[in-house]
Amino acid sequence: MKLRTLLTALLQLAIYLATGAQSLPDRKYPSAALLSDLEMVRSAVVTLHPGFGRFGPREEVLHALDSVRNVISSRDSTSFLAFFRMVNPVLTKIRCGHTKFFPPMKGFPFYFFTDNLIPVIVRFDNTGQLLVTRSGYPEAVGKYVKRINGQSIDSVLHALRRQVFVDAYVQTSADAQIQQYFSAWYADFIQSGAGPFTIVLADEQGAQTTIGMAGINADAWQVLNQNTSYLTGHNQLTFPSDTVARLRIATFYPPQGDKYFRRFLDSAFVQIGSRKVQRLIIDLRGNEGGNDALGKHLYAHIARNDFRYYDRIEVKVKRKRDVPNRSNVYLPRFIGLARWFIRKDEQGRLLFKKHQNLGTHSPHRHAYAGNVTFLMDGLSYSVTSEFLAVARSENRGIFMGEESGGAYQGDNSGTFAIYKLPATGLDVGIPLAGYYMAVKPESGIPRGVMPDVVVRPSREDLLSGRDPADALLAK
Repeated sequence: MKLRTLLTALLQLAIYLATGAQSLPDRKYPSAALLSDLEMVRSAVVTLHPGFGRFGPREEVLHALDSVRNVISSRDSTSFLAFFRMVNPVLTKIRCGHTKFFPPMKGFPFYFFTDNLIPVIVRFDNTGQLLVTRSGYPEAVGKYVKRINGQSIDSVLHALRRQVFVDAYVQTSADAQIQQYFSAWYADFIQSGAGPFTIVLADEQGAQTTIGMAGINADAWQVLNQNTSYLTGHNQLTFPSDTVARLRIATFYPPQGDKYFRRFLDSAFVQIGSRKVQRLIIDLRGNEGGNDALGKHLYAHIARNDFRYYDRIEVKVKRKRDVPNRSNVYLPRFIGLARWFIRKDEQGRLLFKKHQNLGTHSPHRHAYAGNVTFLMDGLSYSVTSEFLAVARSENRGIFMGEESGGAYQGDNSGTFAIYKLPATGLDVGIPLAGYYMAVKPESGIPRGVMPDVVVRPSREDLLSGRDPADALLAK
């Protein structure tokens, strides 16, 4: 599975190696213990991660690990929170959004100061500013965040972007994640203790006001965050007019199961084929992924010709015995069977050969051959970005919205090795398969699928709950 939230759940469950009470953020650990944890992280990444060196120099990660080691070595001890905040941005340098580094406490991503979170919901508008869309302080709503506890918002965002896991050099993915859980990320990576918070805000004309805000707990923040999206959270087909069909694909991990998803798609395209549809809109905004086979299944329903989806799947090790620090890692039970489908090619790469997305595929018998418009954003990730990459490579339609959340060239995901670091109890999730898309090459640094038409919500859209794409799609 390639769903970020599914990996989150797995990581939270993988605490079977924990040795007792959870660590507190201010608890200090001796340097020798932390250096042992750090070495385990290094060994896992170097040995297992299929994308190590794929989107950035290996040396950048290794030098950063050396720098952390030097800092820890110069001290007698370091706090749990400081260690987490030092090592997390090192792992982001792998440039893999499926890599995860989680403390064994609370729920994703509310790890620290969970009783003292900033009581706001924020979103980036089309000017790139961070707008308060909801708050326990009504006078803050509709204003832009300028400073938090004396620190400029530009400095805050710069610090948070260093801590967020993204594929390659996808710029929208980091900001999409930051706005999604801003109060949690601020507490995890910047906050130094309990509130209150001094927030400087500005209105549309730039006039500033300062508000003192008391913190709220994670449960209260979740309540504040309810029903904040204009996007439908489930898959559905609608017909805005006789000649337009709108297919909302909110997830490739439907709670009813894969068979339900396939039946839904088959039925949807039979309906589309029974009408005089001249334009199909596929809305994939906010879709963070799911079952990778379903992405290929969706593309088969709009393919005009035979197509390839995955070029290859690379792995780093073939057998369980090649996995370092076996006593500290959780591996899925079926991982032992995978070696029967791994072969070394003429270039010395270990390739996983058993996947239904490999090879050449034909269009579905009810495939739609007309015009397609794709809606995407920075959370169109994993399976979704794979689907969008093939659609872009095949020149299948018009892309609207923002850069997709995953890299055009592919990602690192599949199943995961989940390490429990013995001293701190931190969980490290390492994807074990590198997925390379069968797409036409693009020049420049690796990015996501770029939009033909940029669509970002305005201040008025965000405050009213209006979908910014509606006005353009109505034309």
